[in-house]
Amino acid sequence: MRSCGLIVSLGLAWLTGCQCSSGEIVGLDSDTSSEASGEMSTGSSISGEGSTGEPFDASRWIGRYHFESTFLPFGESGYPGGDYSLVNFEILHDSRATMLYDDCSFEEPITIAYEWLPPEDGWMSLRPGAGETSLRFLSLEDVENLRVKLVEPCRELEFEVDGMGLSFTVVRPGASCWVDKCTTGHVMQVDYCEGEQPEEVCP
Repeated sequence: MRSCGLIVSLGLAWLTGCQCSSGEIVGLDSDTSSEASGEMSTGSSISGEGSTGEPFDASRWIGRYHFESTFLPFGESGYPGGDYSLVNFEILHDSRATMLYDDCSFEEPITIAYEWLPPEDGWMSLRPGAGETSLRFLSLEDVENLRVKLVEPCRELEFEVDGMGLSFTVVRPGASCWVDKCTTGHVMQVDYCEGEQPEEVCP
């Protein structure tokens, strides 16, 4: 199992991350209570997929995910095609979601809070969460629409920002951490945080 890491490359040049060069998982929200969470309905109690009227089962969606750049194999050290970012995304059971976005140039990672709505036509919509004044995604602010789709059988995620998909990026289960946050110029390395690698890793 690889110790810790992640990489990200958005096709339009943005990405996110979690910093843990020491091997620690950085503050995604799964173990943290929020005042806002009491105001939101739990995912299992909200009806979803519009047409069925059945309660939405969020169990396959819930969990931590990381962004991977197609220009640098995940877990390897190298040049990531111009994007030096680490991004983790977490979907929580209580209609919240969190994105952790870090970059080699950042002193501290950025955390973005969301509230999710049950999927319609397979797409889960994200809205600004507690403390957010607008809808953000990585370095983008004032996004109008942000959606995410669960892609089986590997539980990968597909993001859509204002109607556009993310090129050169895949989003897979398991949180990532820094192994090398560009201590050498133009070289970075991210990998699974300890204990985050799925038992079955899809190709």
